[in-house]
Amino acid sequence: MNRESLIKGLSILGAVVLVIFIVFTFYKVFWSSDASSTELDIDLAVTLDSNESLKATLDTLEMIWDDKQSFRFYVKQDPLFLGRVIQDFTYTSKGKIESEEESNLRLTATVIDDNPKAIIKFAGKSYVVQVGDYVGDVYKVEEIEKKQVVLSKAGKRTVLESKPLKKYEGANQGSEYSYNAGNAGN
Repeated sequence: MNRESLIKGLSILGAVVLVIFIVFTFYKVFWSSDASSTELDIDLAVTLDSNESLKATLDTLEMIWDDKQSFRFYVKQDPLFLGRVIQDFTYTSKGKIESEEESNLRLTATVIDDNPKAIIKFAGKSYVVQVGDYVGDVYKVEEIEKKQVVLSKAGKRTVLESKPLKKYEGANQGSEYSYNAGNAGN
């Protein structure tokens, strides 16, 4: 026996064993008459019409989802109204006030960064606005600067400013609980 015929024989024997193994595996997976595997296949074929408890569960979940979607959050008091927290803080408006509606217009805060924003209280609601936005579909925001917002209504400009309390204007801005560089040596 030479070496070539030995390699051919082992190759043929390996191929036959591999084919038998593959056929046996396919037989076990696809053509097995085991009862437990057929029951498993039947359980997987459950539909919504055939299973009433599944249908009831899905209906309940859909009703809960609809309730969540229709929920409206509201509060009785405006959480951004600082009059309850900061005592004697006043808002002033430069320009002629023509109606009582305009006297309810107040600048709450400004945020100056690459995209300036302001919080304006108008007609009992707080609006977070940027330049070009409208406050209550009445006033258009023209400019937002530090502690100042310029609004326009029918061609008339109104400037809203937020000013500190007069009794604190000259006072030191730090407190005993804050770090102030001017008071570092005290």
